[in-house]
Amino acid sequence: MVKQKVYRKHIQLTEFQIKRLYELSEFDGVDPAEHAMRAIDAYLKNKKTDLPAKGQAQIRTKVKDQSNDPQIEGAVWLSGTVNQYEFSALILKTPAKTAMEKGRISKLAIWDPAVRKATNNFIGACIVNYDRGWDIRPSRRAEIYYHPVKALLDEYIASH
Repeated sequence: MVKQKVYRKHIQLTEFQIKRLYELSEFDGVDPAEHAMRAIDAYLKNKKTDLPAKGQAQIRTKVKDQSNDPQIEGAVWLSGTVNQYEFSALILKTPAKTAMEKGRISKLAIWDPAVRKATNNFIGACIVNYDRGWDIRPSRRAEIYYHPVKALLDEYIASH
């Protein structure tokens, strides 16, 4: 089977498709996530999945929410969107050995909300996940979303 992070990242399911996956799962007893993976694999085999040229990609990042972490003094959670994906990051008050590049970004996740909703699996929906170490490194496909988010976080850190 193909690793999850390779195949599902640019596919968004409609409410109808999600409902049909759950109906199919009730019928045959197979997990809806497995049905989604199979369907997306089949879809990608029939589609041209080349990346857009860097000049063609219109990447929009936006911070939607900011809140203090109740367990870590001075730490802040930032969440927002990068095109069709969502992201969340934990920014520490001071640099840490376990943070990204030994800086202040302790956690960073970028995920597809449609996949998360369809599968009810957060890690399965992630295209990038750093949690005091790389769980899912940015793939070639995910880099065009990772770098703008990282730049936005670095800009936030520089101003605070």
